[in-house]
Amino acid sequence: MPYVDTGHLSIYYEDCGAGGPPILLLHELGGSSESWSRVIPLLAARRRVIAVDMRCAGRTEKPAGAFTMAEVAVDLAAFLRTLALPPVDVIGAALGSLAGALLAIHHPGCVRRLMMCAVAPDMAGPTRQYLSERAGVVRTAGMRAVVESSLANSFPASHAAARASYRAIYLANDPVGYAELSLALARLVLSAADWGRIAVPSLVTSGAHDFLWPPPVGRQVTDLISGAGFEILTDAGHFPHLQAPEALARLALGFVAG
Repeated sequence: MPYVDTGHLSIYYEDCGAGGPPILLLHELGGSSESWSRVIPLLAARRRVIAVDMRCAGRTEKPAGAFTMAEVAVDLAAFLRTLALPPVDVIGAALGSLAGALLAIHHPGCVRRLMMCAVAPDMAGPTRQYLSERAGVVRTAGMRAVVESSLANSFPASHAAARASYRAIYLANDPVGYAELSLALARLVLSAADWGRIAVPSLVTSGAHDFLWPPPVGRQVTDLISGAGFEILTDAGHFPHLQAPEALARLALGFVAG
């Protein structure tokens, strides 16, 4: 069970496979490196794969107090420096997509290629309100108070078995850490100019059945990044890595191969 102490955060990660450049996997809100368990073996057959638990998630340290998503990107950059890794191919899911985007924007030397699975250009409007309200409920009533509504938004009815399996993982989140990570996401503001600073080859993917950030939202992000590609995963919702891991892995391996 490897951990890295960057000097300001103890980060848990999984590391397997061989061949480079390494692939860095960034999980969704409510998840952890474990969320990638069905994707990792498919990628590790060809490449070194590193999946981290981000700040306030999984087995990574959960510092007290508020923070920003930009600080999460600082965490990731420090993690990569501590392991002395070359520029990595980043694959993010939902929250992890935005963390990957911020890593590419503010720490461009860390990223070789960027793949974002479920992403939105900004948290403005209903998304910000939804995240803030859910954080408040979790703080007072715990994860069980929001589990059904949260998973209904993320898992299409056709993925009932995956939803049932994920439910126990979601319930095991630390409520305070989950709330702080939710609020960090809610506060995120990204302008068109910010997205335009991403200079690495990029691919945006959307689940055809994503209720929260449907394909037209993914296309908005694609249009903001020079030269970015766009693909729809036909059998996925908001969490393609959990709902269509084989299709995602095939797409990812083709993309990172360049």
